[in-house]
Amino acid sequence: MTLVLVFLIVFLIGPFLFKALIAVPPSLRVIRALAAMVLVTFLIALALRYGLLRYWGDSAWLLGAIALALWAAWIGVIALVVQALRRADPRPAMRRWSGVLGAVGTTVPWFGLVLANLMRNT
Repeated sequence: MTLVLVFLIVFLIGPFLFKALIAVPPSLRVIRALAAMVLVTFLIALALRYGLLRYWGDSAWLLGAIALALWAAWIGVIALVVQALRRADPRPAMRRWSGVLGAVGTTVPWFGLVLANLMRNT
């Protein structure tokens, strides 16, 4: 059940969040805002990990919150790269392909999770 929920989150929410982050036209202001979002989400993950050290490994909610913060940072990094590419090359082909490949890239952590689960069960 947990893997099904994670699957739905990763394959539905991830690409939609990515699409929302790249919906605005690329500009230096947008790139700076995305960089700040990546930094903040990464710092939240670090703060949760090391700020609540005594609960590490005992709380599934804490582990889930850290994973979600890192995943949001990952999506932000992909959106940041896509916006930088679109700013450098504003042609429609770049817009189309960067959007498609970026949306696919948001699902990469799912494959690592499934592989880790598979290795744990063997």
